[in-house]
Amino acid sequence: MMENQAKKLKRTVTLINILIKYGFEELLIRSNIRSLLSSSGSETDTFKSDGEKLSFTVYERIRMALEELGPTYVKFGQAFSSREDLLPIEMVTELQKLQDNVVPESLDVRGFIETDLGLDPDQFFEHIELEPFASASISQVYKARLKDGSAVILKIKRRGIREVVASDMLIMKDVAKLLVSNSEMFRKVNLVEVLEAFEKSIFHELSFLNELSNIEQFSRNFKGNKDIYLIKTYPELSNDNILCMEYVDGVKITDKLILIEMGLEPAEIASRGLDLYLTQVLDHGFFHADPHPGNLLVLASGQIAFIDFGTMGSMMPNDKEQLEDFISYFIAQDAKRLIAIIKKMAIRFNIPDEKKLERDIHDFFNLLEGSSLHQMDVKEVLSKFSGILNENEILMPEHLYLLVRGIVLIEGIGRALVPDLNIIESLKPYILKIALARLSPEYLKKNGLKFLRTMADALKTVPDDLISILSKLNNGELKVIQEVRALPALHEGIVQGFNRTVLAIVLCGLWISSALLVLADKPPKWADTPALAWIGFTISAVLMLILLISYIFGKKPGKKL
Repeated sequence: MMENQAKKLKRTVTLINILIKYGFEELLIRSNIRSLLSSSGSETDTFKSDGEKLSFTVYERIRMALEELGPTYVKFGQAFSSREDLLPIEMVTELQKLQDNVVPESLDVRGFIETDLGLDPDQFFEHIELEPFASASISQVYKARLKDGSAVILKIKRRGIREVVASDMLIMKDVAKLLVSNSEMFRKVNLVEVLEAFEKSIFHELSFLNELSNIEQFSRNFKGNKDIYLIKTYPELSNDNILCMEYVDGVKITDKLILIEMGLEPAEIASRGLDLYLTQVLDHGFFHADPHPGNLLVLASGQIAFIDFGTMGSMMPNDKEQLEDFISYFIAQDAKRLIAIIKKMAIRFNIPDEKKLERDIHDFFNLLEGSSLHQMDVKEVLSKFSGILNENEILMPEHLYLLVRGIVLIEGIGRALVPDLNIIESLKPYILKIALARLSPEYLKKNGLKFLRTMADALKTVPDDLISILSKLNNGELKVIQEVRALPALHEGIVQGFNRTVLAIVLCGLWISSALLVLADKPPKWADTPALAWIGFTISAVLMLILLISYIFGKKPGKKL
């Protein structure tokens, strides 16, 4: 415990000294960050403001300070490098320059494998390159060849990186609390929640077993798809510190000239890449969270290979359904329903004026209508929409922010290959697919049974409630005060309500019967579904339509109880 505190204290001193070095003394004073050292008696005069560094712009100095602070801060800056809705464009531009390439550390690869995996490398590897061909803040990557001749890469975690990240996260959370308590701006951008999501993401990335599991799930999801190349992993040569996987010999997806030289059509590659990404999101609910050009390789066959699965976005079935509704309402420009689904999706929100929010969304839709589709910048569109959400302090789940970043990156790749790519048009076939899927017997059966379970759970409480009411009535404890101004209207309302209830019961019965007929799987059939089930579902749909029409048009204006 004392050792951890000492490490945290040391990193805090480093943080403060670097902030001073790059001219951020005012931030230290206004946010009271120095108070983190108040109990230690430590001094922070190791560094003074560097006059040469102060000649750079404030945004350049922020980027340089993050790079000097190390991997945790670099990755945190990278996480904000697509948030034009929160940050000035000049700062976003600087954050996009943050590089994850660092000087490689000296490492005895064979000795590390032998110690960490407990096996003799010579039994499995024919050759291992001693120098890394890629070096990042969390790991180094080495090329190797197995005994059977397979080309592989070995991703090896840097020594002590988990401890460094853990210390940094403790400090960053302390700093975030101070910034939020002293600044309305940091509170509105949900800094504490953003940091919590970032902490979860970076610790996932630190676990190579987690990445191995991600690759295996991704491969299962795309099994049989000929448009994608699925990389092979070697679990027997992997653990939490070492990841062994197939080496993929491909070219970066944005290398347009090389693709043409390979005899491939850039427009087809762009369409294939976009389709594969939308499939991950809308079909699987499990998607690559960092699809930048370096993580998408194109093979000579035209297949696309995704690499680097350290961070993935994941959605539960309910999250996926809500996302489908969101996209459908967005493309249909239905502001009211869009606001309703946003409320369902949001972790929290503080909408001061819902009418204003609806007007802002309508203005946003009008702006889209006035823009040429081939000139529409998805990055700008998402940024403007995020700005509307931020004004109403709407905090969305982490997977949506990962998705927004992913779509921006994929759209950028697409435009590099096909300048007039329109991602909105590409989404429309998926919306039709979703709509048709929701009319299928399987979907109706599943949701019908879910609805009936909900109704059954609700009805379980009815007898107890009735007994309670009757008990109070018998004991003279129940008093009913009712002022009836229009008895005929009341009578008509009761009759209408009774009729609708009977109709709803008949509707539920038909729905259950139809679902049971689907399960029974008896001929005659149409579209691989029993014909009687189709008849039942059709009658159910008609009754539901009658019920809706009755409800909408049954209320006559001017009649009040």
